[in-house]
Amino acid sequence: MERVFVTGANGLVGSNLCHRLSELGYEVTGMVRDNSNLLGLQGFNGKVIHGDILDERSLSKFMEGSDFVFHTAGLVSFDNRVRKDLLKVNVDGTRNVMNAAITAGVKKVVHTSSVAAIGLPRSGAVCRESDEYDRFKYNIAYADSKHYGEVEVRKAVDRGLDAVIVNPASIVGQRDVYSHFGVLLRILKGKRIVPFVPGGMCVVGVDDVVTGEIAALKSGRSGERYILGSENLSFKELFSRIARVVGARKPNVFVPVWTAKLAASALELLSNMNGKPPVLTKAHVVSATIPHYFTSEKAKRELGYEPHPVDMAIKKAYDWHLENGLM
Repeated sequence: MERVFVTGANGLVGSNLCHRLSELGYEVTGMVRDNSNLLGLQGFNGKVIHGDILDERSLSKFMEGSDFVFHTAGLVSFDNRVRKDLLKVNVDGTRNVMNAAITAGVKKVVHTSSVAAIGLPRSGAVCRESDEYDRFKYNIAYADSKHYGEVEVRKAVDRGLDAVIVNPASIVGQRDVYSHFGVLLRILKGKRIVPFVPGGMCVVGVDDVVTGEIAALKSGRSGERYILGSENLSFKELFSRIARVVGARKPNVFVPVWTAKLAASALELLSNMNGKPPVLTKAHVVSATIPHYFTSEKAKRELGYEPHPVDMAIKKAYDWHLENGLM
C-alpha cells in the first residue's frame, strides 16, 4: 500500500483530499497544527498528526516512509496587513516542505499553489500557465506569497525533486472550515438586496480540485504547473448562482469600484478597532479589477482533467454549512 503525507489536512483541499485518498486505498497521514479545527476530518480513516510546516526538522521525520506528499497547507488572506505571515507560511513553509521531502526520499510532491500566482495574459482574455507572474505593482500580498512559494518548488526541482504544481481557481465545496468561499453563502443568504461589483473570476468545485491533484500525482510532469478551474463567471453571474441556492434575490445593485474601495477602507478601519478580519479588503477590490479568467486546457490535455459546472459544488457547500451550524 502506497503511503501519502498531506500537509494542511484540515483545510478545504486537504480534508477532501484525505478522504478521497483514503477511499482509493492509500495509507494517508494528514498533518494539522495544534488547536486546528478538525470538523472537515470527521469520518477520515487515516492518521492525523500535529505538526507545523515551519519546523523543517520534524517535517522530514514525519515524512519518513512516505511515497508521496501533497502540500496543501498555506495561509489564505487578502488582508495586506498580514503580509509577513503570508510570506512566512506560504514561502518559508513551502521551502521547508520541499527540503523535508528531499531529505525523506519522497518519490513525488504535488504542491497546491493558486491561480493568483499566474501572470496577466499576454494575449486573449484568459490566463495560462505560461503567463509568468507580473502582478507586483498591484501589491496583493497573498498573490506575491504564492508566486514566491512556486519559486521554492522550482528550486527543489532543480535539486532533483520530482514536484508538480497545481493552481486551483477560487474553490467552493464542502468541509470549508475556514469559510473562505462560505462567507459569500452567509452574506447572501435570504437577502433582498444583493450587490455586485464589475469583473469576475474563475471558480471550481473542491471535488474537481481533488481529482486534479491526484491526476497531477499520476501524470503531472515535474516542474510544470496546471491550472485547475471550471467556469469563468462574472460576479453578477456567480452571485446569481449562489442566490438560487441560498434563497436570495438575483443581484440587483451595481457597486462601482470606487465605492467598493471606500467600503473596504471602512471595513479595514473597523477591523483595526474590533480585531475581527474584514470580510472585504482593499486587496480584494484591487484583485477583482485584474483579469481573473483562466483556462484549464493544459490540465485537460495532460492530466485528463474534466471539471464540472460549479452549481452542484455550491449546493454541497451550502448543505455542509447548514448541517454543521455554520450559516
